[in-house]
Amino acid sequence: MSHYRLFLLPLLFLLTLGCENTATDPFPPALEDLVQGIEAHFVPDRRVNRLDVEGALEEDGKLYLRGETTLPKAKDSLLNALAAVNYQIIDSIKVLPAADLGEATYALTRHSVANLRSEKGHSQELATQVLLGTPLRVLKQDEEWFFVQCPDGYLAWLHGGELVRLTAAEMKEWKAAERMVFTEESGYSYQTPATDSRRVGDLVKGCILVSTGTEGKFTKVLYPDGRKAYVLSESLEEFALWLAKVPLSFVLTSEIAKAQLGKPYLWGGTSPKAMDCSGFTKTVYWQQGLIIPRDASQQVNAGEPVEYNKDLKGLQAGDFLFFGRIRDDGSEKITHVGIYLGDGAFIHSGSDNGANAIQQLLPERPGYAPHRRESLLQARRLQPETIGVQQVANHPWYW
Repeated sequence: MSHYRLFLLPLLFLLTLGCENTATDPFPPALEDLVQGIEAHFVPDRRVNRLDVEGALEEDGKLYLRGETTLPKAKDSLLNALAAVNYQIIDSIKVLPAADLGEATYALTRHSVANLRSEKGHSQELATQVLLGTPLRVLKQDEEWFFVQCPDGYLAWLHGGELVRLTAAEMKEWKAAERMVFTEESGYSYQTPATDSRRVGDLVKGCILVSTGTEGKFTKVLYPDGRKAYVLSESLEEFALWLAKVPLSFVLTSEIAKAQLGKPYLWGGTSPKAMDCSGFTKTVYWQQGLIIPRDASQQVNAGEPVEYNKDLKGLQAGDFLFFGRIRDDGSEKITHVGIYLGDGAFIHSGSDNGANAIQQLLPERPGYAPHRRESLLQARRLQPETIGVQQVANHPWYW
C-alpha cells in the first residue's frame, strides 16, 4: 500500500455558520493561508496525525473555531497565530483522545488479525491490519467504531468487537505480565490441554498472549478479553527473549521473506495470512522485532538512501527497493516496495503476481520483470535506530 489513499483531503477550513440564522462575514483569505501553512508544518502526513478545523467569522466579530487534532502543539500554534492578528477567538477545537472516552484511551486487539478501515464501516476500504495483542491508542468513538492509532503511528477505524479498551494503569499491568509470542507460521489455541479439544481461536506468527502457567506440553494463556486457552508450549516463546534473539540480519530477513512466498496479495493486508507490498515488508521486519512505517510512500523516507548503477552494483541483499513513476512536476510517486535478495533478484508482494514471488531486475536472468526494472526509483537501507525504524523492545507502548 503506497499512497495517500486513506486521507486525501487537505485541511478543510470551512466557511460555516456558527448557529442557525446567524450571518457570517467572508473569511479573510490570508487567514486561510495561515491555517494551511500551520497544517503543512505540523501535519505533512494525514495518515499519522490530524489537524481538522472549521472556522467562521460571525457578525459579532468573533472567530469561532471547531474541529479536532491529534497534536496539541498544532492547536497552540494555530491559536497563537490567529490571536496575533487581533481576532477574539472562541475555541472549540478538541484535542484527541476525546474527553468522552474517559480513562480507557488504550486498547489491545483480541483476534489473530484485526482489520482496520479507512472510514468506519465493515464495507469501507481495508487500511491496515494488526495482530493479536497489539497495543493501540484510542482517539475517539463513533457508534460502535473506534478511531485508533497503531504503534507505527497509522490512523484508522477499528470495530469495537476487535479490541479491548484499557486504562493506562491496566496497560501497565499488561506490560508487566509474562507475555508470550506465537512463533509458528500459524496454529490454534484450545479449550483444554489437548489438540483435539475445541479451538478457542487461530494464531499467526507474532501474536502476543499472556501466560498464566503450564500444564504438560501446553501453556495456559489469557487473551486480552479474558478468554482462557491452551497453546502448545513449543509454539510460544517469552516475548522479551524472542525480541533479543531476532536481531536484523540478511540471513534472517531472507528466511522470513521466503517463508511468505505463495501467500496471497491483499490490499491493506499486513499479516502472515495475506499482505500488500508494504504489508509484506512490515511483516518481515516485525518478525525481527522492528516497526517500520505502514505504506511504501512512507517507508521510502525511512532508513538511508543507497546509490547503485545500472547493473545494480552498490545494492546489498536486504535493501528495500522502491518502484513507481515520475509525476508531471518531476517528483516521484512511490507505488511499490520489495526486498533485494542479491544477484538481481528481489522478493515482493505484487497484485499483478497474485501471490508473493521472487523476480529478476537484470534482463539476462530468468524471471526478468521489465515493468519492475523500468519503474525502479530508489533503494533504502533500513537499519535499527535509523530514521523511521523503531525497535519493539524500545517502544513505549510495549514496555
